[in-house]
Amino acid sequence: MKRLTFPAGVIGATVLVSAAWLGGSAWRDARAADRDLMRTASRLAAAIRSSPGFRIGVPGHMVRVLSPSDLPADLFEELRASEAPRRHRDGAVAPLKDADDWDVVGAVELIPRGGLARRPLLRAATLLPLLVFAAVAAWLIRWGRRAGAPRRRDTLVAWSFLGIPMLHLAVFSFAPVLFTVLLSVHQWDLVSSARPFVGLANYRELAGDPLFWKTLGNTALYVLYVPVTIACALGLALLLNRRRTGERLLRAIVFLPYVTSTVAIALVWQWLMNADFGLVNFGLRLLGLPPVDWLGNPSTALVAIIAVTVWTQVGYQMIVLLAGLQGVPQQYLDAALVDGATPLRRFWHVTLPLLRPVLLFVLVTGVISGFQVFTLVYLMTEGGPLHATDVIVYRIYQTAWEFLRFGSASAMAVVLFAILLAVTVVQFKLLGKRIEHV
Repeated sequence: MKRLTFPAGVIGATVLVSAAWLGGSAWRDARAADRDLMRTASRLAAAIRSSPGFRIGVPGHMVRVLSPSDLPADLFEELRASEAPRRHRDGAVAPLKDADDWDVVGAVELIPRGGLARRPLLRAATLLPLLVFAAVAAWLIRWGRRAGAPRRRDTLVAWSFLGIPMLHLAVFSFAPVLFTVLLSVHQWDLVSSARPFVGLANYRELAGDPLFWKTLGNTALYVLYVPVTIACALGLALLLNRRRTGERLLRAIVFLPYVTSTVAIALVWQWLMNADFGLVNFGLRLLGLPPVDWLGNPSTALVAIIAVTVWTQVGYQMIVLLAGLQGVPQQYLDAALVDGATPLRRFWHVTLPLLRPVLLFVLVTGVISGFQVFTLVYLMTEGGPLHATDVIVYRIYQTAWEFLRFGSASAMAVVLFAILLAVTVVQFKLLGKRIEHV
């Protein structure tokens, strides 16, 4: 009998355990939702019994009072015998007793809206991860049986090096991503123990939320700082690429804001841009210009944060571009000089094409960082005034930790991930082909 290799056996077992955990989590969520539904139905029945004519609506649910003729005979007998709530169709029914609390005279039915559509989706969500992971485990086991001894040995050596990094990624990167996707299709909060499966309801809510679209627009405007910062950083890199007196000191001064605490930068700039006693407005008064409420005016608040970001990031991008400039072969520039090329032509036709891989790296990382801005907004404006600086990560934070709506916050995080993935792919498609031919 052939023995399984280390990666096939261990990964297969890990996959099966992960599938069992995901399936068990979905099953526990479904059970908790059922228990919460039955408790609510029992409370409604008790309220209606104690106060005849009492009616109440439960958000997201349909409530009906049923007579014995509206119920199947066997279900009505169960309610009379046990006086406990029962599952019925896609909801729950609780016995409704008479005013003397002596006999069951009807029932209260509580059905989640869209429950008929959610129940099959819940079953699919419970079984799909199990089926997928089981298929992956079966493929790994089959591969382990069919692979030759040299290949198994090479694979074992490779996984001995990759095992710990992969475990780190699985625990701190892949697992949180999968958990976020799981949260995004549930109604999840820290108050209720029931976390029902809602499918794409959180995403539909986002699509109809004008504030969410405003935060996306603000984030897109904020990301425009990236080309401005790259242009400034490239100019500084060209200026400091020559050996001059004090050149190293200037590099350190420009780079210093990047390594300074973002919290400290936000607090200092908040004071500098104060409308009443800030140094920025003091300088404007010396020039005979009126003061500006930089952080309190909706038309200038986002511009002020962009300016602080440019000042913070330009040093890092300058260092990266400076390293790229110093990697340009000198013989190419000398050949262009011999051919009579002017400094501008040497830069445009020699330096810039060879610098494209570095520019692509700076552009992609800058855009990703721009979409994830949080600290400056949180400390300087808190998303105001009038949501003028409300960006998507700050909206995710507020939705999750202030409003305790983790399902909606996770849906926003998934949307942000999809946007970043699409933007990164587009940038590589547009610039990557040009780089290949340089």
